[in-house]
Amino acid sequence: MGTSYETVLVAAEFTAVVEAVTATGRRALVVPVVDDRVAVIPREGAFGVAELRPIATLVGKRLACPVLTSAVFDSDVVQCCVFHDGVLTHRYVSDLAMIVEWFEDDDGEFKPRLDGKVLPPGQLPEGPLGDDAAAFAPFAVGAPHLDGITAALRNADGDRFAEGQHAGIMESLKLPPDALTVGFRHVRQDRFPSAVLVSAGATR
Repeated sequence: MGTSYETVLVAAEFTAVVEAVTATGRRALVVPVVDDRVAVIPREGAFGVAELRPIATLVGKRLACPVLTSAVFDSDVVQCCVFHDGVLTHRYVSDLAMIVEWFEDDDGEFKPRLDGKVLPPGQLPEGPLGDDAAAFAPFAVGAPHLDGITAALRNADGDRFAEGQHAGIMESLKLPPDALTVGFRHVRQDRFPSAVLVSAGATR
């Protein structure tokens, strides 16, 4: 069984992010990463998956800042979404082949489907979607190195598990990946001494 987790990166001041996450009513660990870059590690809900979009939407709108959500599934695929002021503006998938769904039609034939659309025979997608370094640039520390970000998005290092590629993407943004590449269920608060645990409208 591979690694799966969900995290949120907010490009805003730490205290403001803690207050904004508290206002969402979601349980999460909020971790300062570097100046004006904050990790939010939300608690998993149904089926062991954390909901990311409500946090990204509410926090981004409240703070008028960019937010990046990341989800790694079973070490197979990285999916990221960029939000500006709470609005989804960009989607990235590390390998489209990993999110193709197969279903049985009324004639008993199995067909591929992607994002709700049936794919033509022999036209299975592969490779990344949304590997646009400029979309990730607002989260970089200092001047973004676009070529390096592009290489990480395209997994230029080759055969890496999804969590390794995700760590590489964070590193290409000059961000320490530790708090951005772990799930709530796998982390102890004392791993990040400066973190704040937000719980149902309260902090501790």
